[in-house]
Order: sequence, then structure tokens, then C-alpha cells
Amino acid sequence: MPKVLIVGDANVDILVHYPTVTREQPTAVHFENPSLQGGGTAANTATALARLNVPTAFIGTIGDDSYGRYVQEDFRKSGIDTTGLIVDPTRNTVGVFAFIDNQGERYLWGWPREKRSFKVLDPAKVNDNQVLQADWVHSSGMTLTYDTSARSTIIAIFKLAYEHNIPTSFDLNLRVDNGRLDPSYEQAIKEILTYTTYVLGSGEEEYAYLGDSQDGITNARSLVTNDRTIVVRNGSQGSLALTPDRQIAVPAFEVTVDDTVGAGDVYNAGFIKAMLQHQGLREALRLGNAVSGYTVTKPGSRACPTQAQLEAFLEDHVLTES
Repeated sequence: MPKVLIVGDANVDILVHYPTVTREQPTAVHFENPSLQGGGTAANTATALARLNVPTAFIGTIGDDSYGRYVQEDFRKSGIDTTGLIVDPTRNTVGVFAFIDNQGERYLWGWPREKRSFKVLDPAKVNDNQVLQADWVHSSGMTLTYDTSARSTIIAIFKLAYEHNIPTSFDLNLRVDNGRLDPSYEQAIKEILTYTTYVLGSGEEEYAYLGDSQDGITNARSLVTNDRTIVVRNGSQGSLALTPDRQIAVPAFEVTVDDTVGAGDVYNAGFIKAMLQHQGLREALRLGNAVSGYTVTKPGSRACPTQAQLEAFLEDHVLTES
């Protein structure tokens, strides 16, 4: 089986559901206990791939703290190669509080706010051979948000992979501030896209920030090249792939949503696995939808399916395509 290298952020998620009331007991408030699990936009994709039996390695930085040790143990249990995982005692591993409302939507807030480990990635500690031995390289826009070593090192890793004909995928995960992208951040996104084979974004609204049009799909199409495919993840509406000569749409699976934490991150895993197995874009969209659809029925991104659970889900959920 081909090997995937994931580069980026790893942290922990603290899931906190809003209190709920029922019609039967309108004066009784129900509280769910908060839960702790592994997180990070890149780490979520890595874990989902490993659960689908795809050999996966991770490059990134964590702190020498309790959250960092949790991340290491989480990766170990998942069977992820952590040869490239850097432990920096001067940095803090982030804990992300995911406040989840009654419709399953989440609102995120990370702590600590200073010396956060995902911002740094020492290029001297990255082994180029690990990049060159990979069959696919993936990262997320989260670690390009700040003008730090993580940004420049990840762009360099993508450039190296791209120049050696190794497929790359990049999940936009855009961080928008007051309706706009920071200019240096926008430039970094545009630079890494030049070395990206597959761009994945959540919804048309994310692509609305990456072009001259207010229409996200128009901007998404403008990013397509002969070497670059654009994927638009539309949640309950399914997902869409754009190439120079095709537009492929696959509907979502009908499920009952518990929460949407990490839904896009785990989608990436299904997409990447199908592409590595040369199953084609339509099947990659379907598997991405399936992995995401399974995961949102349970709390947290670490509810992503094993290969057996994914196969059972696909047997029980049949898509009706128009």
C-alpha cells in the first residue's frame, strides 16, 4: 500500500456540548460530560488514513507537555509513523475547545495563545528523504496562517514533492479576519497552490476569498490547471471536483449529525485513499463523503471509521444520484 506523509498541526480537542432541554422536561437541563481526544486539522487526516489501513507518517511540532504526550500516544495507538514528529520543550501544544451546539455545529477556541507549537517547523529537522519516499504529501492551511517557520518549511516540502512528481493535496482551511485574508497569508496560500495537485476546500464560501469573483465556484474554476484539480466539499450537499474538462458532483449520504468537528479533515482521508488506489475522482468523492458522513454521526473527529466500519457504512447507505 502506498504511503502518505502528512505535514502540519497536531493538538488535542476538548469537546463541550451545549446544555439541552426537552419538551418532556422543559425545566430539566441535560449536560454531557466534556471529552478529550486528539485533534488538529492535519493530525485528523493522518489518523483517519491510518484507520483506513493506509500507511501514514506525520511531520510537525508539539510541546513537551501533557497535551503533547497525549498526541504522541494517540499517534502510537493509530499506528502513525512519528519519525518526523518534533518535540520542542519551549513550545506549547494547543488544546482546542470545541463548543458544539444542538445542531451539531462547532465553535472553536484554542489555548494557550502563546508559543504555540504548530507555528514552528525547523527545516533543519525535516528529513528530505522522508518526503521523497512518500507516495503522497498532504497539509492544511492552518499551519500557513502565521508568517513563521511552519509556513516556509511546509511550502518548501510541497515544492520538493511536486518537483519529484509526488502527488500533493492541500486543504485550504482558510483563516479569514474581518472578511478578508491577511495579504502575506494570501500570498502564502497562492504560493503553495503552485505546488499542489489537489486542492480541497469547504464550501463555495471558502473559495470566494481566492479570486476576483464573489462567486466561489467561479473562483474555484479559475484555480484549475492541467496539473491541479479543485475539490469543493459542500457538507450535506455532497462534494464537487473540477478539472479542465470535467465537473463531477457526488451527493452526500443521508445521516443524522451529532457534530461536525473535523468533518472536512477526515473527508480528505477517504479522498486520498481512493486516489492512491487509482479508483478515479468520482469514487474519491464518494469515499470522502462516506468517511465524513460516518464521522459526523458520532462526537469528535476521532470517530472516523476503520476500513471495516467504512465498508459496513457503504453497504447500509446507498447513494441515489440524479
